[in-house]
Amino acid sequence: MLRDVLKAVRTSRYVGQVAVISCDQKVLELASKIGAIGFDEGVSRGLNSAIEHMANFCIDRGAESILILPIDVPLVKTADIDGIIRKSRLPKSIVIVPSMDEKGTNALLMRPPTAIKPRFGLDSFRAHISEAKLNKIPLKISKLPRIALDIDMPKDLALFLKMGKGTETYSFMVEIGLVDRVREYLERSYKPIP
Repeated sequence: MLRDVLKAVRTSRYVGQVAVISCDQKVLELASKIGAIGFDEGVSRGLNSAIEHMANFCIDRGAESILILPIDVPLVKTADIDGIIRKSRLPKSIVIVPSMDEKGTNALLMRPPTAIKPRFGLDSFRAHISEAKLNKIPLKISKLPRIALDIDMPKDLALFLKMGKGTETYSFMVEIGLVDRVREYLERSYKPIP
């Protein structure tokens, strides 16, 4: 999933630098191999703190905005990234892409990078909206189906199978036999009771 997300981000004509936040050293090594900056989440006491640290790092290097994406949105395409960035033209603005259930935040663009405090976690979509309103920052909500689908549950994998062909994630699922296992799970889960 990380490779699919990084591919979409790295091929955007609007993205200058890519950074990856993780507490997993293998993920940080992969980020380094592709030329991304790695931030160890563990050092910062959690994801939101790591995002704040990274945002300040980006400001120090002249960044005008920051786009935060989770790695479990493997359907994301470069066009989605470009569209989010184009929606943020004001000197101060926020663009939020909600998850399918509109509880989570699956993309957050902040201009400037520290426009609001990141509030990833339980019900982050509403928390980010509240932060934008509290700070009087213009806000746009962008519903993007490819970004809205994050892979958290077996039902998410089932949806992904319908749309994910051609991604590295789908190829990996085929390689490890997960496609067949998900299909078997769905058949067992949705059989009518006699």
